[in-house]
Amino acid sequence: MKSNRYVLLMVFFVVLCMSTVALGKTQITIWCLSFDPHVNGYTAVTKAFMELNPDIDVILEPQPGQAELGAKMRAALAAGGGAELFSGVGPQILEWAVPGSIQPLTPDVFPSVDWVKENLSPEYYLQCNLNDQIWAVGIPDPPGDTGILVNVDHLNEAGLAVEKAFVDTDQLIDYAKKLAQYDSNGDLVRAGLSFQESNDPNYFLSYIADQGGKFWDNDKQAFTFQTPEAKNALQFFHDLFFVHKVDSINMPTTGDALVQNLASMAFMWPEYLPFTEITYPDMKFDFIMKPAFVKGQKPLFSHTDTWDLLMPSYVAGEKKEAAVKYLQYLASAEGQLVFLEENPGLPTPRSLWDNDYFKTGKGAYLEPVIDAMKEGSFRYWGPFPEQDTLLYNIWWPSIDAMIHGELTVDQTLEQMEVNSNQQVATMKEKYPNVPATFIYWDGLPEDLAIK
Repeated sequence: MKSNRYVLLMVFFVVLCMSTVALGKTQITIWCLSFDPHVNGYTAVTKAFMELNPDIDVILEPQPGQAELGAKMRAALAAGGGAELFSGVGPQILEWAVPGSIQPLTPDVFPSVDWVKENLSPEYYLQCNLNDQIWAVGIPDPPGDTGILVNVDHLNEAGLAVEKAFVDTDQLIDYAKKLAQYDSNGDLVRAGLSFQESNDPNYFLSYIADQGGKFWDNDKQAFTFQTPEAKNALQFFHDLFFVHKVDSINMPTTGDALVQNLASMAFMWPEYLPFTEITYPDMKFDFIMKPAFVKGQKPLFSHTDTWDLLMPSYVAGEKKEAAVKYLQYLASAEGQLVFLEENPGLPTPRSLWDNDYFKTGKGAYLEPVIDAMKEGSFRYWGPFPEQDTLLYNIWWPSIDAMIHGELTVDQTLEQMEVNSNQQVATMKEKYPNVPATFIYWDGLPEDLAIK
């Protein structure tokens, strides 16, 4: 009996001590995507941050998928309570900044908008700047439509080199044909080049611009997909299925096809490479920069689908002070380097791009991307409010219908144009004060150029 009282007394003492310690701390929660490179990156940053700030507890709560994460964030904003920090995608910034659902981060995190323009990758100025305020902190993340993910073993078996960049689309198609495999009936059993990822319309947009075309009218503030350049670009992707037959709707979607050894190459966002190294260590993947659509030119690419950390408008008091400290650390060169070790992408500060990390370290696969950006290949398609709706609910479903044989190329372009402009009209009714979208078709202005 005496020993039981002793045990109870000790338990009470431990709980009391823990409570006393907890009382002196401020606790904040972060919602992020349950994607290994993101979770590992935030975990590493959080650990380093709490060592520097022992008075703050940071709880990381990964969410199972992008749709689930977005739904949870929208519900929290509507209810006026939830996590202190959200990890969202670039298109959400304008959607939430216009109605004031999130808080500006200048001057608490960034000294000024001009400082961001001078020091960070240009997409953060272009997408995060509203009313002379900056609204998000980016995490290391590579531009989504810069290249092709390849299975190294498949290329080696076919005697094909893992180049740094494809010379032109002819070489890309030649690789795809040599890698594709068929059964005795002539049915595709391994895709030579997969084009079945919901982010793939980003490649389509860039290939329109590669030809000197435009899919957005800056003056009319409207989409225009029924152009010769758009038809050429979409025909290229159509022909992967119906002419070259290096992909098939009988194959799994791109991500699954790659890790099931059912695709040798794929139009895929580059951070899938470090993801596979973590999750599928026995498989060997690499990254080859995509070719330009027009021979002899440099390929153009954009980075509208960045991942960022946002602070909801309901965060206040001690929790806001703690959240701001976390954002300051994440935005710093030190914080970005910590994240980079777990998620090899492009950090937001341009000063880090010349780091050996991108020459001999984990980020070496991005060296040709950085070189191309410095040579003027980078553009920014947007920002469009509710751009994730355009991408996932309009553009990709239309293209997906085309590759399933439900729409012709011309019908797909018409549907994309009509539905996109209907979405723009709906958005303007919802957010009448949304700023105009201006795209620098001929290249970024001098004060945004990457040097």
